[in-house]
Amino acid sequence: MGKGHAVVVGGGLAGTLAAGALLGHVEGVTLVERDRYPEQPVFRKGVPQGRHLHVFLSGGRRALEELFPGLGSELEAAGAHRLEAPRDVITKAPNGWQRRYHEGRHITTSCTRALFDATVRARVLTEAERSGTRVEVLQATEVIGLLGGADRVTGVRVRARDAGHAERELPADLVVDASGRGSRAPRWLAELGAPVPREEVVDAGIGYCTQMFRPAEPLDMVMVIQPRPDCPRGAAWSPVEDGNWLLTLSGVRGQHPPTEGSEVPGFVKSLGEPALYEHLLTCEPVSPPYGFRDTSNRRRHYDAPGGVPEGFLAVSDAACTFNPVYGQGMSVAALSGLALRRCLAEGGLRPGFAATAQRAVARASDTAWLTAVGADRPYATDADATPPGAAERLRSWYFGRLAARATIDRVVGAAFRDVTYLAAAPSRLMSPAVALRTVLLPKARGLTAPPLRVET
Repeated sequence: MGKGHAVVVGGGLAGTLAAGALLGHVEGVTLVERDRYPEQPVFRKGVPQGRHLHVFLSGGRRALEELFPGLGSELEAAGAHRLEAPRDVITKAPNGWQRRYHEGRHITTSCTRALFDATVRARVLTEAERSGTRVEVLQATEVIGLLGGADRVTGVRVRARDAGHAERELPADLVVDASGRGSRAPRWLAELGAPVPREEVVDAGIGYCTQMFRPAEPLDMVMVIQPRPDCPRGAAWSPVEDGNWLLTLSGVRGQHPPTEGSEVPGFVKSLGEPALYEHLLTCEPVSPPYGFRDTSNRRRHYDAPGGVPEGFLAVSDAACTFNPVYGQGMSVAALSGLALRRCLAEGGLRPGFAATAQRAVARASDTAWLTAVGADRPYATDADATPPGAAERLRSWYFGRLAARATIDRVVGAAFRDVTYLAAAPSRLMSPAVALRTVLLPKARGLTAPPLRVET
C-alpha cells in the first residue's frame, strides 16, 4: 500500500476511473461530487451530456479491461451492446458508404451513459474494499478552491450544497481535477500564483441532439452518416439497453438539428439516406430530443514544463476536451486512468510525480485530439480556432485522402480504424503500406448504397 491521501474533484466517469487508478497506491481517496448519485442508473443533472449517445471505443475498452478485468462483461450483462467495427457499424462517409466485413480488430460497447457510470462506480467501490484503500465519497459537495501555493497544492476547500453551505478544508498529497470541460482549475491555480495553462481551441460550431426510440424491428447494425461539404449534417443510430435505440443528429452553425420531436424526421430526411429515414418512421419515440451546443475542442497545456505545481493533476476533459459527437471522451478517461496507474506503479507520489503523470495523461489524449481537431478544423472559422501551422495543414490534407481511401481499402481502413478507435498512435497512419496507398492511388469512392449484408 502506498502512502498519502488523494482528493479527486468530480465524481463522474473520469473521476471514478481516476479514483480506481489510485487504489492500492495511496492510503485514502476522497471523491468530491456536486450531485447526489441516483439509486438506479438514470440521468442526473451533473452529467449534461448524459442523455446522448456514448460508446467505449476499442482502445478505451482495452484500457478499461486492464484497469478492471471483466468490466466489459459486467456492462454487457447489465444490457450494454457489444459491437464489432466495421461488421456491425455501417458508415456513410462524404465519398460514399464504407465496405462492411468482419475484421475482428475493434470491439466497442454501447449503452446509456447512466448505465456506464453506475456499473463503473459500483466496480470501483467494490475494488476499494478489496484494496484496503479508504474511499470516502462526498456527495452534494463542491470544490471552491485549492490550498497551498504556487509551487505545491496541499488540498482543496469544499462547500456543502445543502442546508448550511458549510465550508471546510481537505488536506491532500495529490489533488486530481476530473471536473470536466467546466473545470475552474485555471482560476484556482492563478489564485495561488501558479501559471495558467496555455489553451488551444478549435470550435466548429457543431450542435447536436439525441432522442430515444423503440424500433418495432431493430436493425442488425449501427448506422453512421457523416457530414459532407454539400450537407454539413450527420447522424448516428445505435442500440442501448432495454430494447431502445438512440438517434444522435448533428450539424454546424445554421444547420443545428431540431429539439422539437415533430421536426426530427424532416431533419433525417434531409440527410439524403432513405434507409434511415424509412426505418425511423417505424420506431416509437421514447423521449423528446435533447440538444447540446458546447462542442468545442479545448486543450489546456498543463503538460508544458512548469505547467502544474507539485500535488496537482488534471485529467480527461479538465485537461483536454473534444467535440462529444465523436464519442472519444469516455475512452480517453479510461486511457488517462490507465496512464495514472502506471505512473503510480513506478514509485508512488514521489517528488516530480505531478509533472510526470501530467505528461503521461497528455499523451493518452494525443490521438483523440488530433483526430477530433482534424475533423472539425474545416468547419471552424478563424475567430473560433487557434490558427493551424504548416504541419497541421499538411496533416489535414493527408488525413482527408486517407479517410476517403479507408472506405474501400482494407489496408488503409484497418490503419484508419486502429487510430480513430484509439487503439494505435497516429504514426500507424504513416506506415509505408498505408502512406503509399493513400498518396499514390486514385482518390477513392465509396459504395453507392448502404451495405446491408456482411461481405464474405
